[in-house]
Amino acid sequence: MKEISQAHPASLRVFFGTEMWERYGFYVVQTLLTLYLALHFHWRDKNVYALVGSFTALTYVSPIIGGWIADHLIGQKRAILSGAAVLLLSYIGVSFVSTDEGLTATLAGIAVGTGLLKPNISSLLGNAYPVGSPNRENGFTIFYMGITTGIILGTTIPSYLNYYFGWSISFVSAAVGMLLAIGVFSFGIYRYHIEDYHRYEYQLKKILMAILLMLLLWRAAFYILNYPALANIVFISAVVMSVCYLLYRISCEKGAQARQTTVILLLCIISVFFWAFYFQMFLSFTLFIARVVKPQLFNIHFPPPYYVGIQSFGMIFFGILLSRSPNQQKQSQQTVRIGNKFVLAMLFMTGAFAILVLVCKYTSPLVGLSPLFIIPAYLMISIAELLLSPVGLAAITMLASPNKVSTMMGIFFVSLGIGAFLAGKLASLTAAMNTEMSIVEMKAHYAASFSQLLVILGFATAVCVVLNLLIKYLMTRTDHK
Repeated sequence: MKEISQAHPASLRVFFGTEMWERYGFYVVQTLLTLYLALHFHWRDKNVYALVGSFTALTYVSPIIGGWIADHLIGQKRAILSGAAVLLLSYIGVSFVSTDEGLTATLAGIAVGTGLLKPNISSLLGNAYPVGSPNRENGFTIFYMGITTGIILGTTIPSYLNYYFGWSISFVSAAVGMLLAIGVFSFGIYRYHIEDYHRYEYQLKKILMAILLMLLLWRAAFYILNYPALANIVFISAVVMSVCYLLYRISCEKGAQARQTTVILLLCIISVFFWAFYFQMFLSFTLFIARVVKPQLFNIHFPPPYYVGIQSFGMIFFGILLSRSPNQQKQSQQTVRIGNKFVLAMLFMTGAFAILVLVCKYTSPLVGLSPLFIIPAYLMISIAELLLSPVGLAAITMLASPNKVSTMMGIFFVSLGIGAFLAGKLASLTAAMNTEMSIVEMKAHYAASFSQLLVILGFATAVCVVLNLLIKYLMTRTDHK
């Protein structure tokens, strides 16, 4: 870490370690939940996709509230520690519940805790870099490699624990991960004197307001997870409110800052399209692999969560390459480069879906698919994610007004949430009406349904190209003014 500390703030290692263990805990639940509902609770495909899509969406929409709580009530550090405590209790709960309502109550807690932690730790990392620092984007890529390490651990260790010891032990390990995250971050605050964006002033009224908002968020999440019709209303409302807020900020701001906030809006739209297809890894891809792909690779047990681990290994490998790329450009040039990367991410995602369609259509229909046919698609997704997610996080801290960074970071996570919610809707196009179909019928079913998704993805990519042209136009005006 000595080489990193010379180019980046020393606190980067704290954010790296905290997010690594937080992501471990989250991905224990994220990667096992679809299989848990299908195999343990025996839910139908459409019900599984609806719950997992809504849960994933909530974990990314809730940061808008978590960011606001940090900006206006308790500061980033206290929001992170509060979220970590909620996550710890929720992971303990999900390990032992046995009813549908008990499960959704604990999942709602995970949504609340993630909403408090996710946007604020990214915001603190951005705050650690000076304005205009050329190392910011590379720092976020390194930070994202910490996230990826946690995902690798969270997609491999729990599957092993589940195979030998059962579901409960797997979920208990998520709580252990959160304990480690709390320890790393608490030590980091003491050792590196990590500061909030604004100096914290103790006010009991603000603390009580923060607690009330957390409770209301948990209650709302619980109802959303139990009532799909309510979920539709809530997530449509989240889109409307986020867009209205961004338009309001644009109308209040002037000159370059107004154009930068407009770019944030356009990047968020592209982000929604991307995540709607990315999250198929935890929805349609999971059941597709469980039903159609052979469960061994080189005579080693290879369950569906391991593919997400492969995707994460790919992110570390490609992330090392991308983190070494030079970034000595002025802000407008960096923003144009970010837009190009977002579109390139969509193209790589299109390639991944094309691979799945081809292997379903043109391999022998009588036998299960080899994992070697599926792994290249996941590696393409790893490149796509690196081109969009850490780049997007860095873009928000670079483009947002300094006193609105956490809120804008929350809105960026809302784009992930809306994408996740749409992912549940798209996954329903792949739902199998009869899970007892033969391998021939199942492969034909997924070939047809993934072809539908590929057509939709192609249209979305074309829209993103147009949006990127608009980003280039806006940033060119910034150069001239």
